Amino acid sequence: MSQDLRSFIEKVRQESPEEVLTISKEVDPRFEITALVVKLEQERRFPIMVFENVKGTKFPVVTNVHASRRRLASAIGSDPRGAVANYLRRIERPIQPKEVDTGPVKEVILKGDQVDLRAIPQIVHHQDDAGPYLTAGITLAKDPLSGRLNCSFNRLMFIDKNHTSIHLTLAKHLWEFYTNAEKLKQPLKLAVILGAHPAWSLGALNIGSIDEEEFYLMGALAGEAMEVVPAETMDLKVPARAEMILEGEIPPFERVDEGPFGEFTGYSLGSRKRELFHVKAVTHRKDAFLHDITVGHIDHLLLSTIPMEANLFRSVRAMVPSVKAVRIPAPFTVYVSIEKKTEGQGKNAILAVLGSDMYMKHVIVVDHDIDIFNDQRVQWAVGTRCQADRDVTIISNVGGSDLDPSDLKDGVTAKMGIDATAKPRLDTFTPRHRVAKDVFERLELKDFVPASWLTQKDGKR
Repeated sequence: MSQDLRSFIEKVRQESPEEVLTISKEVDPRFEITALVVKLEQERRFPIMVFENVKGTKFPVVTNVHASRRRLASAIGSDPRGAVANYLRRIERPIQPKEVDTGPVKEVILKGDQVDLRAIPQIVHHQDDAGPYLTAGITLAKDPLSGRLNCSFNRLMFIDKNHTSIHLTLAKHLWEFYTNAEKLKQPLKLAVILGAHPAWSLGALNIGSIDEEEFYLMGALAGEAMEVVPAETMDLKVPARAEMILEGEIPPFERVDEGPFGEFTGYSLGSRKRELFHVKAVTHRKDAFLHDITVGHIDHLLLSTIPMEANLFRSVRAMVPSVKAVRIPAPFTVYVSIEKKTEGQGKNAILAVLGSDMYMKHVIVVDHDIDIFNDQRVQWAVGTRCQADRDVTIISNVGGSDLDPSDLKDGVTAKMGIDATAKPRLDTFTPRHRVAKDVFERLELKDFVPASWLTQKDGKR
């Protein structure tokens, strides 16, 4: 049977029952779902959460699916450390979707006056949000000029029974498609996929040329062709095994007030004018659930890291072939590990990152002996291998994210690169002190400390 989100959740349940938490008690979609996710997060617990009884709706809610790097890696057949390399290998071999006559997402078909978005769980995530939002929708659209497909995540704020706002990120591919449609004085037709296998989500987040069609990468990452069916109201093929599809269009020249909304940065930005999405059809499974992403928390932050790290690794490798690893530890921030062979490669890596992802504004490059998954070691390298007047590069007034709360203009920012590599090279730099190798390898902790002490984590049993 083809993979989908519910089969992924069941696989996790079978292999690691403690990673799926089902809650039968009624919850209010206004704040309570997010509050419970955050309370568990504070206890360092990140299970997939299934809310069976959500006030005001018949649809259950599933959230926190992406809150584990191990789960995301397993969705593309990898271990956590090898996820970026495996991601890059798989997207090099796109798999054409497989068209089928029908599928579970066509079990219920609602059109025209039958559409009522208020039947969907009205989830309000944070106290300053303007209203309920859909956060896990993957938009699928076709460029009216070239016919190319694009997939992306775009937040939708509920307005009424058949309208939402839609946040189009400035200068991104879907925004380009929409501006092309506006020039033609036409609406941009699109479908919103709700309830996607994590491999599909990782494919939708691929960062590449506008010529790369993410829809064909979803199957590659899942390891099998995605089954698709014709949409009801437009010339698009949509995933047959999604939980729900919203079909509609973004009319030209119409804007509505949208926000504030608490974004991935951890801040709530104010209200702005955004595009309008007119929903003309909804199809879904008879027993569909709504997939939600807990914005600004681990569920949200981890999902985007693997595709972004893969893109950045690919970009740095073009200029510094000896790149070893890339990690995004925080919003707008990236660590890069290289085996520096000539002077200047640290700054070349910085330029490669800043030129390949408009969101990135802080880049720290370290030598290959630094574990970039250990923040303390990265900061140690900055403290001991960097001189600010020589190794810090600042670029002013460049395009960045319009969600950055620190910028002075909408999407215009400053960017900084820190070359924290040893100068001129690691093998000629002041040597690090080390324990004698033969002694270190000979001693075993189990011979000196109680076994019970070795099983403790983070100072707790």
